[in-house]
Amino acid sequence: MYAIVLLLHGLWRWVVLLAGAATIASVALGLSRAAPWQSGAGRIARLFGIALDIQVLMGASLYLVFSPLTNEVQRVGGDVTPGSDVHFFGARHALLMTCAFLCVHVSSVLIRRTPGDAGKHRRALWLYGLALLLVLAGIPWWRPLARL
Repeated sequence: MYAIVLLLHGLWRWVVLLAGAATIASVALGLSRAAPWQSGAGRIARLFGIALDIQVLMGASLYLVFSPLTNEVQRVGGDVTPGSDVHFFGARHALLMTCAFLCVHVSSVLIRRTPGDAGKHRRALWLYGLALLLVLAGIPWWRPLARL
């Protein structure tokens, strides 16, 4: 089961990245055209949130149930070599992705409460941009881009 969830988690990252990039592009285009928020940017942003939710669920199942790295993190405790896989996945990856997850969901609430379509687009550009940067920073780029 570990190999299957890891494969799906690795492939799904591309869906998350594409949805994040599409959200940023849609929001920027909506801002430049003074389009209504619900005309498209809001829908695409929701897809980014859903894609990230699915990714976080797969990641949490890896972290909490399937991954042998979790046992290694618990075994070594705080004595982890910086730069190692155990350090990255035991702390940095989980922290960055949790922050991205929270950023997307808090963003949707803050954007909804922002008056005016231009204000919604501007706030969405910053907040979803931050979420996408957190996702990009949390991806283990030294690993294979697609584990098959």
